[in-house]
Amino acid sequence: MGRNEGQARAMRREATEEVSPHGAASGADARTARPAGVDRRVVRSRRAIIQAFEELLAERPLDKITVSAIAQRADVDRKTFYQHFGSISGLIDALADDFAARVLDGVAAPDATGMPAKASGGMEGGPEAAALDTAPGAPALHMFFTALARNLSAGLVRERGFFEHMPADVLYDRLYAPFERQILARGLVDGLIAPDAARPALSFVLGGMLSLMRWWLGHGEALELDEVVALASVLTEHGLAGAVGGRGA
Repeated sequence: MGRNEGQARAMRREATEEVSPHGAASGADARTARPAGVDRRVVRSRRAIIQAFEELLAERPLDKITVSAIAQRADVDRKTFYQHFGSISGLIDALADDFAARVLDGVAAPDATGMPAKASGGMEGGPEAAALDTAPGAPALHMFFTALARNLSAGLVRERGFFEHMPADVLYDRLYAPFERQILARGLVDGLIAPDAARPALSFVLGGMLSLMRWWLGHGEALELDEVVALASVLTEHGLAGAVGGRGA
């Protein structure tokens, strides 16, 4: 086993062990999920708390929302809220974990050839190969960026009412960690990004994509979905030089 493969496996183990304290399972929707053996009343109260929080977020700034206000709107007592989430911060983290899982469920991991399953395509080579394993992973890396951007933007549109009212700094801080953790745990960049560069590369990619998507939502979706996905992919792969002369240039 090569050094890079060993590093990638170690990072996957580490990421898998970083389990969310709120118990959000991969692919499970925090709004509707009902784990086996869990009482329906527990699921209903959890769902009511989340709905109450999202309604309040549309009415007032995040720092003006209290546990008491959420509990009152959800028609549960404060103890029930604390049993589910522990704090408002815990509630936001649980929602972020769930959102990241649902976005990444649509992003395929690379197969034995280093290509994402059931995907094809490519990108032109570039000088950014220092941190990226671009041979033979360049086409797969392009597909990963594109799939991530498409699923992220689609998810933000589906839940725009929540994300539009979340402060930008909070949005990034809470979404970055679960996305990084789950991308590594699922092996989505294995063989595509050098293991010792994976975390800083993901920090750069996720920061840029989240900022772009937040701008897109805040400006009335000034670009079509396909356009913003293409722009996110070009900027991620080639930096500003890739967008000189027009989108996708």
